[in-house]
Order: sequence, then structure tokens, then C-alpha cells
Amino acid sequence: MPRITGQTTRFPSADGEYDPLAEAVFRNDLERQLDRIAADVDGGNAILAFADADATPSVERADFFTVANTGGTTITAFDKGRVGQVITLIFADANTTVADGANLHLAGGVNFSSTADDVLVLVFDGTSWYEVSRSVN
Repeated sequence: MPRITGQTTRFPSADGEYDPLAEAVFRNDLERQLDRIAADVDGGNAILAFADADATPSVERADFFTVANTGGTTITAFDKGRVGQVITLIFADANTTVADGANLHLAGGVNFSSTADDVLVLVFDGTSWYEVSRSVN
């Protein structure tokens, strides 16, 4: 645990010396906590954007995501889901495919190929994501 002294925060190792790894872990944890608080304040409705061309985007920080890939991208998995999590993907492109298989189970075993304004909703059971609904607009 960090020790706050005056305006300096120290992250000591077992021998009492500065530990940069402890600081990095603490800062990463703090960032995640702040994101969760922001989502809670916003009623849990924060909408985050997936990074361009990310084939395994993280869904840890929200439940609503926009997808706007500038080139052909196939999503094969979602990282850091939690049991019972329901995610909604709102597509702003025609470049993204969500691939059925591995731990993504889509309706009829068919890949989802996006067009602008499409929506895909999935639920996570701790092992796999299952399609709840899709809206092709």
C-alpha cells in the first residue's frame, strides 16, 4: 500500500525502497476504479469506443461500445468480461465482422458483418459470449 507523506506518495517494496512495479499496479488499479465510478455516476451508461482494428477489445470498463474500424477487422473475442455482463455494440462502419466460434456464439452460428447503425447485444456466462439480439439498420 502506498504511503503518503506531505505531497509525495511512496510505493515501498519489502525492503522499504521505491518499487516502480508497485506504483504501476496501483495507478492501473486506480484508473480502473475511477472509470467504474464514472460509469456508476453516469448510471452505468458510459459509452466507450473500441480502438481501431482491435480484434480482441476489452469490455472491462463499460457495457456500451461504439465500433468504428477504418479497415477490415474481425473481432474474435472480448477481453476482460465479467459473469452476467451484457454488452451492446453500436457500429458506425461497414468494416467489422464479429466471428462466430471459439467463445463467441452467434445466432445460427453465422458471423455478424456490420453496416453503419447496426447493433449487436451479447451476454457473458464466464466462459463464452452469446448473442442476445441484433438489429441490422
